[in-house]
Amino acid sequence: MKTPTLVLALALLTACSSPSGDANAPTSASHPETPAEWKASTTASASNESMPMPEMAPAATRASASGTVEAVDTAAKTITIAHGPIDALKWPAMTMTFKAPDVDLATLKQGDQVGFELTSTGMDGTITKIARK
Repeated sequence: MKTPTLVLALALLTACSSPSGDANAPTSASHPETPAEWKASTTASASNESMPMPEMAPAATRASASGTVEAVDTAAKTITIAHGPIDALKWPAMTMTFKAPDVDLATLKQGDQVGFELTSTGMDGTITKIARK
């Protein structure tokens, strides 16, 4: 009963030992010796594998437009404007609500004609400057 267990243990030890017989010697140049080398080699090999890249956020685009104020929410720092086409963003004429965190909206009211500048990422727009016409 002890013989098969001993043979199995010996076989496992033989399979796990280094080819040169020195347990501390690296088995090949591609296997790092220290944990730091191992981390560096796994990081390098991971970057070479074909992994899907994360989606990159589209770059913000600056544009100018004009339109009519439909609503102002000074507490939320948003303004709804019916604007004409914005060619720089390839947007058709539409009514939309813009964020305006750094703009004074207190002087604007429904019906005002305005010109404004904005930055846009996708279909989100943030007004950076606005003036009544």
